[in-house]
Amino acid sequence: KWADKYVPQFTKGEKITPTSIAIREGKTTAPNFLTEPELIQLMDENGIGTDATIAQHIQTIQDREYAVKQNNSFVPTNLGIALVEGYNSMGFELTKPNLRAQMESDMKN
Repeated sequence: KWADKYVPQFTKGEKITPTSIAIREGKTTAPNFLTEPELIQLMDENGIGTDATIAQHIQTIQDREYAVKQNNSFVPTNLGIALVEGYNSMGFELTKPNLRAQMESDMKN
């Protein structure tokens, strides 16, 4: 974690000479899948849905088999992953929360 480390300010093109180098073994891990409360919180923070429609949105992603609920977390299905990767590869940002929030805002106006 970088939060507790001091990183000096450098300017572009500045040359430095390291005083030491340490290689440490470590692993990165994927983030945990979202739980329903976490998904609801993210939807609320991004302006997606209303109190009346959030449950419907969550049910829809399960009904369309974009994700399944396992051990209280939503796990993307092959279909869900393929759709996201397909849209991203075509340059569409349909998976970005701000797009859905903008669509919902536009519909209200």
